[in-house]
This record gives sequence, C-alpha cells and structure tokens, in this order.
Amino acid sequence: MSEPMIKISNLHKSFGDNLVLDGISLSVDKGEVVGIIGPSGSGKSTLLRCINFLEKPEQGTISIDGQSITHDNNQANKVSQNDIAAMRIKVGMVFQLFNLFPHMTALQNVCAGPKYVLKEKESVYLDRAKKLLSQVGLSVKESSYPEQLSGGQQQRVAIARALAMNPKVMLFDEATSALDPEIVGEVLAVMRDLATAGMTMLVVTHEMGFVRQVADRVIFMDHAKIVEEGPPEQLFDHPREKRTREFLAAVLSHTE
Repeated sequence: MSEPMIKISNLHKSFGDNLVLDGISLSVDKGEVVGIIGPSGSGKSTLLRCINFLEKPEQGTISIDGQSITHDNNQANKVSQNDIAAMRIKVGMVFQLFNLFPHMTALQNVCAGPKYVLKEKESVYLDRAKKLLSQVGLSVKESSYPEQLSGGQQQRVAIARALAMNPKVMLFDEATSALDPEIVGEVLAVMRDLATAGMTMLVVTHEMGFVRQVADRVIFMDHAKIVEEGPPEQLFDHPREKRTREFLAAVLSHTE
C-alpha cells in the first residue's frame, strides 16, 4: 500500500478562544479528489490554509508526499521557515478571490512563481506557462491584464499560475463563489479536467452537483470537526448523521 499523498493527524487550530479545527485527522491518496462541504465557519477554509501553511496550527502533523511537519506548543520544536517553504512548493492553492498581480499580463502572472521562486530558466517556465494557458482555454489572452479579463478568465489564470509550480496537490477554496453564475461552469470544467488527469485535489465548495459528479470522497465538516465522510452517493443519498441530513436538506432545497 503506497503512502497517502496527504496525511493529517490530530490537527488543532484556534483563533483566540474560537476553536476552528478540533483534532482533524485525514488521509488523501495520490490522484484522489476530496470534496469538503459544510456550513460557513465549520473550519473548511482553515483546514486548507493549514495544509498550505498559510495558518499555523497549535498542534498536529501534516504530511505531504512523504514529508512531514509536526506542530506543537513547545517552542523548542519550532518549525523552520525553510521546511515550510519546501513543503509549500508541493501545494498549489486557488482562492475565492483571484489575487492576480494587476500590473502583469496573464502570461507574466503564470510565469512569476517559476521565475522568482523556483529560479527556472526562461525557456523552461515560458514554454510551460504557454501550455498551461492553452490548457485552461486562454491562449488568446496571454497579453491581457487582469482588468481586461472576466472573473472566470481571471480564475482560470489563477489555476494555471498554481499549476506552473508543478504541485503535487491542488487546493481549491471556494474557487467559484465570487463568480457570476453564468461563468461558474468554465472554471468547474477546468477543475474537472484536472481531476480526470489524476491531480490530487481538495475542494472546498458549495457546488454540490460538482462534488457529487467529480469527487471520489466527500467530507462534511461542522463545528471544527469532520462529522461524516464517504463516497458521494452514500453521503448525499444515505447520510448517516442527523447533522449531515439537516445540512443537505437546507442546501439542496435552495438549488432545486
């Protein structure tokens, strides 16, 4: 049995007195697509931000592709920034807001990470950036600045920019929630193609149809804990937990 691509053990995170992650443990296999659903404030986004080291947990171990970092409150065991940087390169993240550099073209945005962080040769990163923009359907927009692009196009550039770092894992944090409903589909299509190509993905989303169709496994979080997890058909059609049933009844009634 091969090592999971992501393994999280006993993760705790608080903001002041607010406990946001309460002993989360989770494994994700290579090539697996995991959908994470739940009400606002349940800890979904914080979980992704901890996996990408944008937030520092008080306790727990995060392993990515066989490399681990353990957090605890003992200052003697302080995690080095070099270790965090090495782990973060393995993880691509796409946010609700696109966060593109406004003074850079689409192509320059995609090139920025490999150029400045990985220090790659221009011939290498430029060729890959062009291929990635083609992959997300934006070859004709290479020279466009973010303000000249629609929200959906900006988000597709953001996905290409994350992929340009050759990540082992892609995290999507509500990647379509800031978009007009008409253009949500174009971003979901790119995410669907990535899943088909075998990318390991964790997807926090309110797009229940997408989760049902694309995810290999669905996790339902509430009040800082994983309440229930299972294959989409089990979790959506035969949820075991009362809280899961309540959430799905409320959410699905608004989408019908």
